[in-house]
Amino acid sequence: MVYRLLVLDIDGTLLRSNHKLDRQTKEAIAFAKRKGVAVTLVSDRHFHSAAKVAKALKLNHPIIAHNGAFVSSSIDHPLYTSKIEHGVLMQLVEFLETYPYHIQISHERLSISNRPKQKNLIAKMTIGMSEPLFYPVTYVDSLSQYLLENFESATDVKVTLDSKDSEEVIESLKDFFPSIDIKKVSNNQLLLTNHQTSRFDALVHLTSHLGISLAETVAVGDGLEDLELIEKCGLGVAMNNAPKVVKERADWITRSNDMNGVAYMVKEVFRKQLRVSL
Repeated sequence: MVYRLLVLDIDGTLLRSNHKLDRQTKEAIAFAKRKGVAVTLVSDRHFHSAAKVAKALKLNHPIIAHNGAFVSSSIDHPLYTSKIEHGVLMQLVEFLETYPYHIQISHERLSISNRPKQKNLIAKMTIGMSEPLFYPVTYVDSLSQYLLENFESATDVKVTLDSKDSEEVIESLKDFFPSIDIKKVSNNQLLLTNHQTSRFDALVHLTSHLGISLAETVAVGDGLEDLELIEKCGLGVAMNNAPKVVKERADWITRSNDMNGVAYMVKEVFRKQLRVSL
């Protein structure tokens, strides 16, 4: 089989555990590109952060960021988005604000959060301490008031709630907001996205744009969020550091991210392939 597209997860796959990009990995990506293979990234990172990795690898095709909610080569001209539209977002926020929860709305440019309860210096900052400076987190007293004044959609909404009433809130969200997908990421944290937003759905749009079939695509990942990509692409590759279920369903298992797994896979899969053209 001739493969024309290589899709790489970032964290736990492309990058080492120290979040560094190895020289061997860069050289392997350059090798694949010389073979005429299109290379793209897929990640739950926001677009700015994922694009920084793409720039380091000199990639020029659209990348999949925000876990499939935003596919683009630039922040201003997306190829595809799957966002919670403003009207739904407004109703969602109004519902969530009836509870004493921490709520954070995100899109490709920034995040907006209701102000933390503790009135300290950190709470007054407009840059989140855990976010890079190029992706600001703006704190407001009322998210619903902010949305009245700013016509924005969201790639996702994160909600931190009390674990004791989480199931009740989840059931209410399912009843009131059928267009929203709800993922419980921990006992007290929910991730809300537009219905059927996924890495795989975003990849379908990207392959259609590039004129490449899924059968001609190699997908490499290490997490459960990569499982559908690994199962449905022509060659699904799991990192050795991936969970057991991911490795069981992969076509091929490469070395771990700390053992140059991507570089090893690229050389093994593409070394005998003749140059292809898009």
